[in-house]
Amino acid sequence: MSVGPQSASDKIESYVNQAMASLLPHPCPFPLTGKGARGFTLMELLIVLVIIAIGASTAVIALRPDPRGMVREEADRLAVLLGLASEESSLGGMAMAWVGREDGYEFQKRELTDLGPDWMVVRGDDLLHPRQLPNGATVRSIRVDGKALAPGQRVALGNHGALELSVEIGLGDTRAQITGAEGHFQSALLPGDDS
Repeated sequence: MSVGPQSASDKIESYVNQAMASLLPHPCPFPLTGKGARGFTLMELLIVLVIIAIGASTAVIALRPDPRGMVREEADRLAVLLGLASEESSLGGMAMAWVGREDGYEFQKRELTDLGPDWMVVRGDDLLHPRQLPNGATVRSIRVDGKALAPGQRVALGNHGALELSVEIGLGDTRAQITGAEGHFQSALLPGDDS
């Protein structure tokens, strides 16, 4: 037996093939292409689609906004902001006011202009900027010192402002009331038809 360059390369090729075969996964037990190829049946595809549809509908239901939570959050926010503006008016020496509209509200401050003192909408403030209520939520009523106030009218805050302020906001059957005076405001959900 003679060992020549041809047989040495055959040995190297054999070792490489064995090494590669140990690294690669075992061959598939059924053919992936050709006459014996196996795929998904129509029934299997329909079952997968039904599972996906159930999962998607569950996600939509879970992500639907909760009106009670939205109204509660807006009422809490308004109570805090009314308290802040009232305290700022009392302690800062600058008259502040709140103006409620059906779909939102804004805070105003009395500033000296070229034409004299005038109410200006607070802009550029991180907290007291004009706000829009979420879709469908409304300011339902405003009462100042026991008297109803129309939307768009100014409510003075602080030492020279309203003694008592009550605001009701709602979304559908869910309602919340913000009440307070002299910088101390609180909010509470009101009983409704949905409870």
